[in-house]
Amino acid sequence: MARHREHDSDAEPAEVLGLDPLATYRPLKQRGPATTLTEPLGLALCRHIAAGRFLRDAAVLAGTSDSVVQGWLRRGREDIEANEQTLYTWFTMEYEAASAHFRRALEELVLANIGNRSLLEKFIRWRLSISDPKHYTLPRVSAAPTAGNNLGPLFELVTPEQARNKLDEKLERFLEEHDKFEAAVAAPPADGESGEDDDGC
Repeated sequence: MARHREHDSDAEPAEVLGLDPLATYRPLKQRGPATTLTEPLGLALCRHIAAGRFLRDAAVLAGTSDSVVQGWLRRGREDIEANEQTLYTWFTMEYEAASAHFRRALEELVLANIGNRSLLEKFIRWRLSISDPKHYTLPRVSAAPTAGNNLGPLFELVTPEQARNKLDEKLERFLEEHDKFEAAVAAPPADGESGEDDDGC
């Protein structure tokens, strides 16, 4: 295609790359998730974690399920607390190391591209907060008021369990207030407040 001599090639949009999910898809051909931990299975799963996959995806690609893996991790942490060395403690250490490897890769990517405005920094921050909320989630603070309009508290990243507990607390307070209101309405009037005079008039 002919271009003007003052044409700026850098201003052209980048070529949109095609995506064909079926190009690399391979059937798993497995009737159910593996429930017995082995070193090959553990290493395969941790490799997916180190590559940045979420636990659910990493587990199924390795041939098991996220609930099974969580059970292995729970048992591994219990064995570590008991100062034992088992297959589950080995897997827990490998899993945590794989997670740390991916987080470090994201950190190095940010440090190497500090001046690059096209870097999807928000996505990286979000991904880090999902991987390790304790260390990568900002504490909840109140936003500064602007022009007489208080914005209130910032959004806070919470787990489903925390959100459910918060709703339960609010529901419990609501029911308590409702019971108090119902009791006040149903209570009989005090003596002398019936609205009738003692002489029957």
